[in-house]
Amino acid sequence: MRPYSDRVKDAGRLLAEADFILIGAGAGLSAAAGLNYQDPDLFRKCYPQFARLGLNNIWEAIVAHWAPNDVNRRRFWAFWSHHIQTIRYDAPPGTPYLHLSRLVAGKPHFVITTNVDAQFAKAGFPPGGLFTPQGDYGKFQCAVPCSGTLHDNRDLVQNLLTNMDDASVLVRDSDMPRCPACGDYLERNLRRDGHFVESPHMETQLAYAEFVNRSFAGRLALLELGVGFNTPGIIRWPFERLVSHHPHASLLRVNLDDASVPVGIETRSIGFREDAAQVIQDLLHRLP
Repeated sequence: MRPYSDRVKDAGRLLAEADFILIGAGAGLSAAAGLNYQDPDLFRKCYPQFARLGLNNIWEAIVAHWAPNDVNRRRFWAFWSHHIQTIRYDAPPGTPYLHLSRLVAGKPHFVITTNVDAQFAKAGFPPGGLFTPQGDYGKFQCAVPCSGTLHDNRDLVQNLLTNMDDASVLVRDSDMPRCPACGDYLERNLRRDGHFVESPHMETQLAYAEFVNRSFAGRLALLELGVGFNTPGIIRWPFERLVSHHPHASLLRVNLDDASVPVGIETRSIGFREDAAQVIQDLLHRLP
């Protein structure tokens, strides 16, 4: 891999010359912004009651509380109300997101992200240019689901937390959120199985496709940030295919674990194994 300074210089030039910028973001970008689900220090600081239960990081706690049932539902909602409040509502917009907003300001741009933490919205990216196909921590849906309606959950989360017993780390049965239409439980609006209510998120899919189609009239820079192989079919592989078919597209791939690109698009790609926050900051400093 070429020296970092050379790669930043070339990437900055491609962004400056681009007529369109397409951002693809995964969990690695939020980790670079301080929301690292593998960080034990963050977990002990922000989730002390769950650390006392023997859990070591946010991801481990998510796995331990992934699916509700009649036995674990009170603890399930204790974790998820705390997690949603911490990540979705309490966390400010991360510096990399704010820098990214400045980096693409003044250029036609669009965002597709698998993140559900609303960091792009907090950083000021317009909702019409933001495609979030994996869901939203700020929404609940019917667990059945009986309809395609999503429910804002801030007040429901606050109610769960207000009445939660800190010693047992359990919520009250009466506080567990119910669907106002059918009376079944509400659930997180996350793409985890066939019950996911996706239609409200797919409303911007057409705008995403139209943006990509428009980009064929000019030079397109694809800025991929922290996208790994958890769900590569949403961003990573489509970005690679787009570069291979677009006459004037370049891929800037930032990934601590795997910044490699397939044979055939290497000459139109730049890989960064460096921290996304640092790369974005250095690209921002290269703006005219």
